[in-house]
Order: sequence, then C-alpha cells, then structure tokens
Amino acid sequence: MKATRYIILLILLIPAWFIFDGSAFAEPLQADAIVQADSVYVGDPFPFLIQVSGSDQPEPPDLSCLNEFFVQYQGGSQNNSSSITIINGKMTKSVSRGYVFSYQLTPKQTGTLTIPAIPVQADGQTLRTRPISINVLEPEKTDDIKLQLFLSRDQCYAGEPVTFTLTWYLRADVRSFNFIIPLLDKTDWFYFIDPDIDQKPDKKYYRIPLSDGEVIAEEGKESLGGTVYSTISFSKILIPKKSGDLTIDPATVACEILAGYRSSQRRNPFGDDFFSGGFDDNFFRTRQGVFKKVVVPSNALRLTINEVPGIGKPANFAGHVGEYQISADAAPTDVNVGDPITLTVTLSGPDYLDHVTLPPLTNQADLTRDFKIPQEQAAGETRGKTKVFTQTIRALRPDVTQIPAIELPYFDTSSGRYNIARTKPIPVTVKETRIITALDAEGRILPVENSSEVETWTQGIAYNYEDLSVIQNQGTGFSLLRSPVWMASVSLPPGLYLLLLLTTTIIRRKQADPLAALAKKAYAGLRKDLKKAATAESESAKTDRIFDALRHYLGARLRMSAQAIVFSDVCNMLSKQGAPAELLKSLKSIFEACEAGRYSGATGYAASALSEKTLEVAQKLEKLFK
Repeated sequence: MKATRYIILLILLIPAWFIFDGSAFAEPLQADAIVQADSVYVGDPFPFLIQVSGSDQPEPPDLSCLNEFFVQYQGGSQNNSSSITIINGKMTKSVSRGYVFSYQLTPKQTGTLTIPAIPVQADGQTLRTRPISINVLEPEKTDDIKLQLFLSRDQCYAGEPVTFTLTWYLRADVRSFNFIIPLLDKTDWFYFIDPDIDQKPDKKYYRIPLSDGEVIAEEGKESLGGTVYSTISFSKILIPKKSGDLTIDPATVACEILAGYRSSQRRNPFGDDFFSGGFDDNFFRTRQGVFKKVVVPSNALRLTINEVPGIGKPANFAGHVGEYQISADAAPTDVNVGDPITLTVTLSGPDYLDHVTLPPLTNQADLTRDFKIPQEQAAGETRGKTKVFTQTIRALRPDVTQIPAIELPYFDTSSGRYNIARTKPIPVTVKETRIITALDAEGRILPVENSSEVETWTQGIAYNYEDLSVIQNQGTGFSLLRSPVWMASVSLPPGLYLLLLLTTTIIRRKQADPLAALAKKAYAGLRKDLKKAATAESESAKTDRIFDALRHYLGARLRMSAQAIVFSDVCNMLSKQGAPAELLKSLKSIFEACEAGRYSGATGYAASALSEKTLEVAQKLEKLFK
C-alpha cells in the first residue's frame, strides 16, 4: 500500500518538474551599424544597415549628418523570432524582436571617412550605433569609359521644363554596372518626367535600372576628344518647383571592364597518358576574361532657376509657365435651376502636363456669380498632349444664359510676359424649378387654363372612391401561405438540394482539373515568395529566391515543371496566348538578370529593383491569363 501511495505521489509531482515559464526573455534594447567592407572606392555605393534589437517598431533614424555620403533608403523590415528551450524540466520561451533599416551609401571623396553614431528612437528610448570608419580609395583611372552630364539650358524659370541628359562613353566590354545620380533624389526641387521616345527599328535600346525605377537608353556612336566611343544615353525632364541657384553634383558609374584574358587548363577528357604526344597541350586551354573594377565620375553642372517677374503678374496667376491654350464644354445645356451640369475644361500647349493643375474655379468671379461650384476639385486626366478636368456646376437662377469664359493666366517664356488664355462662353437654357405642392400628394388633378402654376386643392383629402361600400375585402382566407414557418418548410428541401448540387459540381471541377486551383493562387504565392526573398542575407541569395519564385509562378500558371522552365519555352506559350512583344522582352530581361546573378554573381539590378520588376511583369501577365 505504501508503494502504491509513493507511485501516485510521484505521478502527481511529475508535471511540476516541467514548469512553463510564461515570461518571455527578450534581448535588451540596442542599435548597431553594419557595413560589409571597410574599404571602398569613391563613387562606388555600398550597403549600410542599422540593426535594432529589442524593438520591432523603431522610428526611422535621421541620416542628414552623413554629409560625406550620398544616402539612398532601401527599405526596412522586421526581424522577429521566438524559441522554446527546456533545461532541467523547466520550459522557457525566448522572444527576439528586431528591425533592420537598409541604406545605400556612396562616398563623395577619398580618405578616411567616419560614419558617426546614429541616434535611433525605439520604445521611448534613444539608442546610438557605434561609429564606423571607412577607407575610401581613388578608383583606377581609365580612358576606356567616360561619363558626361548635359542640360538643355543653364537658366530657366520655375515651372519651365529643362532636359537633363546622361551619356556613357564606352570602348571596352563592361559588366555589372550601377549608376548613382544624386540629381534624381532632389524631389524637393523638381518634378521628374520620362520623355516620350520614338523607338526606331534601326536603333538599339536598353532598359537601365536607376534608384527610382528604370529608363530607356539609346545606343549610338560619338567622338569625344578625337576618340570614337560607343555611347548609351538617356534623358529626364526636369520641371523646377522653386527658384534658386543649384549645383548638380557629379554622377558616377561603377562597373567591371574587361582588362584582358588569361588562359586556363581544361582537364584532358582522355586522361593524361592517353594519346600522349598526339595532341598539343594548347588544345585543352581556354581563354577567360579578366575584369577589373572601375568607378567613373561625371562632370558637375549648375542651373539657375529664376522666379517669374512680379511686374504685371495677374492677381489669379497660379504658376503656369509656358504657352497655354484652354477650351471648355458642358452638358447638358438645357436644365432647371439646381440641376447638375458637367463642365469639362481642357488644357494644352506645353509638352509635359502631368504635374499641371487647373486653378480653382471658385476663383473665377463671373462663374461663381451665376453658378454653384463645389469647393473640392477633381484631379485632371492626361490624354496625350492635353489634360482634361471635369467639374460639376449648378445654375443659381433662371435668368442665367451662358457659362462665362474661364481665364487661365500664364507666363510666356518665349515673349517674357504674362498672357491670359480664355475659353469661349457656352450658351445654356435655365428654367425655373417646378414647385411640388400638396395637390401632387392628394391624387386629384384639376384642369388648368393658360397657367403654368399649380394651385393647392383646399377641399380636404380626395378619395379614389365616392362610396366606401364598394371597397371589398380582398383576403384569400388562407393565412397559412403567409406563415414564415410554412414558407421555410417548403423552400428548405429544394434549397438544400441546390446547395448539395453546387458543392458537388465544384468538387468535380477541382478533381477534373487539380492544377486550376494552383494557377489561381500563383500570383498570391509569388508576392509571398518575393517578400521572403527580401530577407535573404546576400544579394546573390535574394536573386536566387526571386528566380525560384518567378519560375514557380510561371510553372503554376502555364502548368509546367517549375525546375525545368527556360525562357524559350515560356516565350512560345505566352506568344500563343497573345502576350505583347514588350512584355516578353521585360520577362526575358528578368531571366537574363537572374541567370547572370546565379552563374556570375552580377545582375545589373539591385535585388529590390529586380523584385519590383518581377512583380510588375506578373501583374501584366495576370491580365493576360484572365
């Protein structure tokens, strides 16, 4: 009996040995700065990470103190994990919370540069990273590559477009290039617009990745300093937002250029002694290209942006610079007082209208005198060389006969003076609103002679029948039909049958085509896989995951084996489904970039840009598959 008691007591005590400690041990709050190398070239970008431990919601740090670097924010992500350990029967849960800010820094000058301690706010505390010293070297100079910046003019007015052009001069083979253009980060100074490019069949064009997306560059040939170079050039349209003198810092291109060749010995497939003496050793030698890293800076530029003159400026001038035309249309034009009228205003003239807005119609005194105009104004829509604005207005009185001319003051840079563009007045017919009276509700209409006025019937409520005895009971006498219980009992069996039939049909369709469900979920799976790819430790690992995600997506959509997918097979299948050539070209560039990253370690794209491009192509493919 005693032994039995001890056994029972032991069983009762066993759970106490395995105690789960509900408190989660989190690492202390701290911040650290991380770089991959302590020696870089001037103008050559390198990754810079700020890793916060102990908090997954820190505030973005201020990096304005890094005056010796160009700073580009690459994004941030949470870095959380949890684990459970059991030591001596005690179960403990550990929670690790963190966040990583990713940047790209480009040194502006040579020497030993210091990244100072960066303050980071997290959970109400101020953390500081450790200072880091970077040795910035002068890159090897070469005459095989040049970089030049050009502006269509060195003076302009605020709001006047200026064309910025970058030309890359080459006379050597290059690979794995990357452009850093500080000008494109000055969004507080300019609107940036990609110009329309008339692609000619006898020209070659390339898509060049930049920090803010990509541009289309044109290949050509040009002489510089008496030497003929192959050129790759692209342009951006700059529209200044404000006046001032601006120094445009040099751009840089970092790349690897072919410096020569070296021979390498291939293994003799027949063995060292087989046919010895019958073949020269050179037969089994191959040439391998030797590349060296170079960073080439461009020239700097200056741009003077003038404010438009104050003399002669119209009171309702809204910053429109260039030569403008304005037109208007309205519908309907035959209305009652208070009826909505759709007013369509069209602006034209300047080449680039994406950023242009229509001055508030509430500032048009003649228009507000006769029409009610909403305070909120709809955004315009760019249609080719015009921008169209649509607004609803309502006439206030029946004596309104026209929609007056709408004025648009602008500063004409060619003449150096202010002009006013005007629409033509639009004739309208406005009738007085009909007043609804009690007679409309009484149900009796009396003859009205030579009058448009409606008089109220004052003799009380007019019935449809003179004698109440003619009103008969219309009841069916079968109240069961009105019972909800009876209706439910009658409709439930066919409803259940229809539900069962629908479920069976769906199951049979899935069994008949099990890949259809995978195809429908392919795009969602791609987005999920691309997010996971961004958490990889290195650029090459990220590229590998992006490539795998793309092939799994295409495999599910085209019902192919993902591991066996090559672009030629995908191209043929998508072409048969009507995929446009431009879309296939974009898809091919992704395949080439991923394959280059897998086999040579150089893609020509940042992993984040490659992921965005992959998602953009997939979105277009989704429209094709529908």
